[in-house]
Amino acid sequence: MGMLIFFMGVETGMECRKMIKNNSQSIPVLKNEVLRNRGDHRHTLALDTEVYIVGQDVEGVLQCRTQNIGLSGAFLTSKAIPVKSSRHVEVVFKSKAKVKLHKKNHRQYRLQAQVVHTSDQGTGLAFKMVDQEQQQDFRRFLFKAKVAARH
Repeated sequence: MGMLIFFMGVETGMECRKMIKNNSQSIPVLKNEVLRNRGDHRHTLALDTEVYIVGQDVEGVLQCRTQNIGLSGAFLTSKAIPVKSSRHVEVVFKSKAKVKLHKKNHRQYRLQAQVVHTSDQGTGLAFKMVDQEQQQDFRRFLFKAKVAARH
Protein backbone atom coordinates (compact mmCIF):
# COMPACT_ATOMS: atom_id res chain seq x y z
CA MET A 1 0.00 0.00 0.00
CA GLY A 2 2.79 2.48 0.82
CA MET A 3 4.48 2.02 -2.56
CA LEU A 4 1.33 3.24 -4.30
CA ILE A 5 1.71 6.66 -2.79
CA PHE A 6 5.43 6.78 -3.52
CA PHE A 7 4.98 6.21 -7.25
CA MET A 8 2.70 9.18 -7.62
CA GLY A 9 3.32 12.93 -7.59
CA VAL A 10 3.14 14.79 -4.33
CA GLU A 11 -0.33 16.30 -4.73
CA THR A 12 -1.79 13.16 -6.26
CA GLY A 13 -0.13 11.07 -3.56
CA MET A 14 -1.89 13.02 -0.83
CA GLU A 15 -5.24 12.50 -2.56
CA CYS A 16 -4.41 8.81 -2.97
CA ARG A 17 -3.65 8.48 0.73
CA LYS A 18 -7.05 9.99 1.62
CA MET A 19 -8.81 7.66 -0.81
CA ILE A 20 -7.06 4.58 0.58
CA LYS A 21 -8.02 5.50 4.14
CA ASN A 22 -11.65 5.96 3.10
CA ASN A 23 -12.00 3.04 0.70
CA SER A 24 -9.63 0.07 0.90
CA GLN A 25 -11.32 -1.57 -2.11
CA SER A 26 -9.86 1.11 -4.40
CA ILE A 27 -6.29 -0.19 -3.98
CA PRO A 28 -6.15 -2.56 -7.03
CA VAL A 29 -7.59 0.16 -9.27
CA LEU A 30 -5.13 2.72 -7.93
CA LYS A 31 -2.19 0.41 -8.55
CA ASN A 32 -3.05 0.14 -12.24
CA GLU A 33 -3.58 3.90 -12.50
CA VAL A 34 -0.24 4.58 -10.79
CA LEU A 35 1.67 2.38 -13.20
CA ARG A 36 0.07 4.12 -16.20
CA ASN A 37 0.67 7.66 -14.92
CA ARG A 38 4.06 7.26 -13.27
CA GLY A 39 5.84 9.57 -15.69
CA ASP A 40 9.37 8.19 -15.44
CA HIS A 41 11.22 4.93 -15.33
CA ARG A 42 12.75 3.85 -12.02
CA HIS A 43 16.12 2.16 -11.91
CA THR A 44 17.04 -0.40 -9.30
CA LEU A 45 20.17 1.33 -8.14
CA ALA A 46 21.79 1.42 -4.71
CA LEU A 47 23.49 4.79 -4.24
CA ASP A 48 24.92 6.00 -0.96
CA THR A 49 22.75 8.94 0.00
CA GLU A 50 22.75 11.69 2.58
CA VAL A 51 19.48 13.36 3.54
CA TYR A 52 19.84 16.78 5.14
CA ILE A 53 16.98 17.66 7.45
CA VAL A 54 16.66 21.21 8.76
CA GLY A 55 13.69 22.44 10.68
CA GLN A 56 11.97 23.11 13.94
CA ASP A 57 11.39 19.57 15.17
CA VAL A 58 14.35 17.64 13.68
CA GLU A 59 17.77 18.60 12.37
CA GLY A 60 20.56 16.42 11.13
CA VAL A 61 21.92 14.20 8.39
CA LEU A 62 20.62 10.71 7.65
CA GLN A 63 22.87 8.34 5.74
CA CYS A 64 21.08 5.66 3.74
CA ARG A 65 20.89 4.06 0.27
CA THR A 66 18.50 4.29 -2.62
CA GLN A 67 16.48 1.20 -3.50
CA ASN A 68 15.26 2.68 -6.76
CA ILE A 69 15.61 6.05 -8.40
CA GLY A 70 14.28 7.97 -11.40
CA LEU A 71 14.16 11.53 -12.66
CA SER A 72 11.18 12.47 -10.51
CA GLY A 73 11.87 10.63 -7.26
CA ALA A 74 13.53 7.87 -5.27
CA PHE A 75 12.82 5.32 -2.58
CA LEU A 76 15.37 5.26 0.23
CA THR A 77 15.82 2.09 2.24
CA SER A 78 16.22 2.77 5.91
CA LYS A 79 13.90 3.24 8.77
CA ALA A 80 11.54 6.08 8.05
CA ILE A 81 13.11 9.52 7.97
CA PRO A 82 11.94 11.20 11.17
CA VAL A 83 9.94 13.89 9.38
CA LYS A 84 6.36 14.15 8.24
CA SER A 85 5.20 13.76 4.66
CA SER A 86 5.35 16.93 2.57
CA ARG A 87 8.50 18.06 4.42
CA HIS A 88 11.29 19.49 2.24
CA VAL A 89 14.78 17.97 2.50
CA GLU A 90 18.04 18.14 0.59
CA VAL A 91 19.53 14.91 -0.73
CA VAL A 92 23.04 14.13 -1.92
CA PHE A 93 23.53 11.03 -4.06
CA LYS A 94 27.04 9.59 -4.30
CA SER A 95 28.42 7.64 -7.26
CA LYS A 96 31.54 5.57 -7.81
CA ALA A 97 31.95 7.25 -11.20
CA LYS A 98 33.02 10.79 -11.93
CA VAL A 99 30.41 12.66 -13.93
CA LYS A 100 31.37 15.73 -15.94
CA LEU A 101 28.89 18.53 -15.30
CA HIS A 102 29.63 22.12 -16.29
CA LYS A 103 33.29 21.34 -17.08
CA LYS A 104 33.93 19.80 -13.64
CA ASN A 105 33.99 16.18 -12.51
CA HIS A 106 31.58 15.26 -9.75
CA ARG A 107 31.02 12.09 -7.73
CA GLN A 108 27.87 13.38 -6.07
CA TYR A 109 24.67 15.16 -7.02
CA ARG A 110 22.62 17.43 -4.76
CA LEU A 111 18.85 17.94 -5.14
CA GLN A 112 15.94 19.45 -3.26
CA ALA A 113 13.18 16.94 -2.54
CA GLN A 114 9.91 16.53 -0.73
CA VAL A 115 9.05 13.56 1.49
CA VAL A 116 5.93 11.95 0.03
CA HIS A 117 5.80 8.72 2.03
CA THR A 118 7.43 7.19 5.09
CA SER A 119 7.16 3.63 6.40
CA ASP A 120 9.23 1.07 8.27
CA GLN A 121 10.69 -0.06 4.91
CA GLY A 122 11.91 3.39 3.87
CA THR A 123 11.00 6.78 2.52
CA GLY A 124 9.68 7.98 -0.82
CA LEU A 125 10.92 11.30 -2.17
CA ALA A 126 9.71 13.52 -5.00
CA PHE A 127 12.45 15.69 -6.52
CA LYS A 128 12.12 19.43 -7.03
CA MET A 129 13.83 20.15 -10.36
CA VAL A 130 14.58 23.79 -11.01
CA ASP A 131 14.77 23.61 -14.81
CA GLN A 132 15.48 21.41 -17.84
CA GLU A 133 19.24 21.85 -17.45
CA GLN A 134 19.14 20.42 -13.94
CA GLN A 135 17.05 17.49 -15.17
CA GLN A 136 19.57 16.78 -17.98
CA ASP A 137 22.49 16.97 -15.53
CA PHE A 138 20.74 14.57 -13.18
CA ARG A 139 19.97 12.21 -16.09
CA ARG A 140 23.70 12.14 -16.97
CA PHE A 141 24.62 11.57 -13.33
CA LEU A 142 22.18 8.62 -13.03
CA PHE A 143 23.42 7.07 -16.27
CA LYS A 144 27.08 7.19 -15.18
CA ALA A 145 26.19 5.96 -11.70
CA LYS A 146 24.30 2.99 -13.11
CA VAL A 147 27.12 2.05 -15.46
CA ALA A 148 29.66 2.31 -12.62
CA ALA A 149 27.48 0.14 -10.35
CA ARG A 150 27.58 -2.71 -12.88
CA HIS A 151 31.40 -2.94 -12.75
